[in-house]
Amino acid sequence: MLRDGFAKFVRAFVRNPDGSWFCRAASHLIGPQGPMTVTPGVSYRRGRPIQGYDVGQWLDDWNDHEVAPVGVQFL
Repeated sequence: MLRDGFAKFVRAFVRNPDGSWFCRAASHLIGPQGPMTVTPGVSYRRGRPIQGYDVGQWLDDWNDHEVAPVGVQFL
């Protein structure tokens, strides 16, 4: 179930040539830091957390190893 929700989350992004991730569709999550909505038109990069969530790292980990983050629910 988690993998399915995260796989849907990942489809909202495309990887930029510089390694960052460009959000092309809004997506929502709930985790230990509270709810968050990723916004279309924003790029996320590993090591630069937003609202306590390192979305870039999640996407890198999924792209490299298909590892989904633990403790986060993707809506």
